Amino acid sequence: MADKKNGKRKSNPNKEMTLWGHLGELRTCVFISIGTFLIATVVSYSFADTLTQQAISHADGYIFIQTGVAELMGQYIKVSVLSGLVISLPIIAWQLYKFVGPGLTKSEEAKFLSVLIGGLALFAVGCVFAYKLVIPFTLQFFRNINTIDVEGLYSIKEYISYLTMLMFSFGVIFEIPVVVALLTWIGFLKPQWMKASRRIVIVICVVIGAVITPPDVVSQTTVAVPMILLYEVGIVICSVIYKSRPHDEDEEEEKTKKPKSKQAERWAAAKRIVDIQDAEKKK
Repeated sequence: MADKKNGKRKSNPNKEMTLWGHLGELRTCVFISIGTFLIATVVSYSFADTLTQQAISHADGYIFIQTGVAELMGQYIKVSVLSGLVISLPIIAWQLYKFVGPGLTKSEEAKFLSVLIGGLALFAVGCVFAYKLVIPFTLQFFRNINTIDVEGLYSIKEYISYLTMLMFSFGVIFEIPVVVALLTWIGFLKPQWMKASRRIVIVICVVIGAVITPPDVVSQTTVAVPMILLYEVGIVICSVIYKSRPHDEDEEEEKTKKPKSKQAERWAAAKRIVDIQDAEKKK
């Protein structure tokens, strides 16, 4: 096995893996990931009623109904699938690392693990942030604006969809620092570009908040503000990574040098010839 300290890739001198070997390894990883997801989903279905009741517990004062015969069962299945996906994500991530890791150098492997673990952690933080803070706040806000005692009956399907949409949205939004770090590592981002694009990004965040949330100012603000704050965090991360990246001074100097013109090169060649002839005459 090659020494990864020198930046060399892992290799097996006795046996090189063929295309079919890679496909077989990929098939194994896919089967393990799908099997884990299915098992976790089936197990989660046994607790679907408890999970649904826990989701409803945030909606104090709301009355939920089902508008179809199988609507509640459909929500049980949706909750089970989402729970199964969350439970199986670490195994899926590990299988991805097992497949990709052997082909990476030591530095690439460290970066890949950082992105993988950081991405999972920040996605979970975003979901928890939405579940614990954003969703209770928005539900309480919508209830408080009912000042004329209008009775409301709410579909359990719409409520579960509202919860999953907000949690998924915040999970993706919290990935901004990881995406910024990845793009900076591969040289696609510079802190100067991010600072110069700040005003445009703020407008984009407001537009995204208006598109992915219900048509109310509160939901739009709760999405746009964290995106803007995470973008500012991304600028800091980009600056730190960019400064730590190795910069080849000789290469930079070479780029800044002005290339010699062809005429200058011809004059230099003629001068060398004259010098050689003078040296021969003196001999």
